[in-house]
Amino acid sequence: MRIDLILTGGTICSFETDGTRRADAARARSLLESQYFAAHPDADVQFHTQMPLDRLSEDLTPGDWHVLLRALSEIPTDETAGILIAHGTDTLEQTAAMLSAALAGIPVPVILVSAMAPPQHPRTNAHANFAAAVSLLQARLAGGVYVVSRNTDGITYLHAGALLRRCLNGSEDFFSDTMQPLDAVLAAPRVRGQKNTRFALRATEYERAVTLLYPYNGLRYDKVPLDDTAAVLQMTYHSETANARQDSPYSVHTLLCRAKAGGIPVYLAPCSEESQTYGSARDLVQAGAVPLCMPAPLAYGALWVGAQYGFTGDALTAFVRETAQRVTENSFRCCM
Repeated sequence: MRIDLILTGGTICSFETDGTRRADAARARSLLESQYFAAHPDADVQFHTQMPLDRLSEDLTPGDWHVLLRALSEIPTDETAGILIAHGTDTLEQTAAMLSAALAGIPVPVILVSAMAPPQHPRTNAHANFAAAVSLLQARLAGGVYVVSRNTDGITYLHAGALLRRCLNGSEDFFSDTMQPLDAVLAAPRVRGQKNTRFALRATEYERAVTLLYPYNGLRYDKVPLDDTAAVLQMTYHSETANARQDSPYSVHTLLCRAKAGGIPVYLAPCSEESQTYGSARDLVQAGAVPLCMPAPLAYGALWVGAQYGFTGDALTAFVRETAQRVTENSFRCCM
């Protein structure tokens, strides 16, 4: 069985040097693979490995996402059982959401794995996550983007990549709305399906920025730089709101006026597209903000991918909404 392994760095590929953790993908590759085969000596698995990146995930940039997408484009999906990506935890949900948009329709599973401690650490979950991902590929998981991770409760969970939530400060656990224990996934009935070998990763021709804003009391929207920005995504508070006071530099209205002058769309996420509960959100939508009813990481990832494809205006909005529906409507087709 061919499995394509992509190492990008992160804690799962890091080692302690002078009291700090530094990424070393080449060293991690040897350790992860040897540990796997030591624990599974009869495994009929052959890893085809690429190491396009070698850095902690907090250091990743949009340019690195382009590098990752180019590496993925070189993988023949009709020859592999699936793709395993070793990635850091700090931006795991961001990359998982972006890949969910970029790889929508991929016929093989793409599973991201991470670790809360380096692979040599006695408390690491690196090897458990790595082995779990391989077992899922051996079980013919359906095509799509996933994250597998063992939480501190000792249970390994599978997540739809598009719905993964950010790991909270001080936590070592990942959560998502549709997370399922690994054992339940592996025990689910499987129906053999045919791969769509016509899938090809769409080339990204641009390097266009999408600005993401987190709301907080004191954010000056008259100071937000908009140069070379293809779109702005304004995250909302838990009630799907943001500051909507008129004639205030702390209001999204100020941003909307500046963006409109430059032809830059402004999006709100998550925010209901049908109706808004609070007047502040409704005022922003009526003033031109585009609501996106999806988790913010998915909204950002889909906006970024769409911007790289060259979409603008209504075409960009349509791409984001259609992509989100595509990757979430069957957010847990278990196995095929």
